Amino acid sequence: MRLRALWKKWSARDRTRPAGWAPIPAPPKIIPVVPISEQNPASWRYTTESPGDRWYAPEFDASSWKEGPAGFGAGRVPGAVVRTEWKTPDIWLRRKITLPEGKWTDLQFWIHHDEDVEVYVNGLLAAFAAGYLTSYEPLPMTPAGKVALKPGKNLIAVHCHQTTGGQYIDLGLVDVQPR
Repeated sequence: MRLRALWKKWSARDRTRPAGWAPIPAPPKIIPVVPISEQNPASWRYTTESPGDRWYAPEFDASSWKEGPAGFGAGRVPGAVVRTEWKTPDIWLRRKITLPEGKWTDLQFWIHHDEDVEVYVNGLLAAFAAGYLTSYEPLPMTPAGKVALKPGKNLIAVHCHQTTGGQYIDLGLVDVQPR
């Protein structure tokens, strides 16, 4: 018996009439606030050598670090746009951003990372994630990160650790709004 005929035979015997299922929720609306580097590469200060303590603090002097456009990475990472090669186990990044004035619903990082990542805002741990992503996704901020982020100038500092396979890091900020 062919599969189609077999399917019809058994499915025709089903007498259940399910009802009252909840609809699939609408995905949130993602509003870019500080864009990622996918179309317009943002310049970051970076190093692949351990910078020591408090490298994420606003007063840390990163003037000797290299400067390059994001995304940073190497190898085959789905959805990655590599503009600056990074092939070591770790990378540390710093970038000053300007957060526009506004009433935000839920500011989150819009991030694509492979692998483990820590994000700091103005010296405070604002987000962290283990593993990897194959596309950009929102990453919620810690309560401390939300308090640290202010309208105007802010410092974003990122550490990404790689263990195997392709590697990549890029991030921006988005406002995540319910539909």
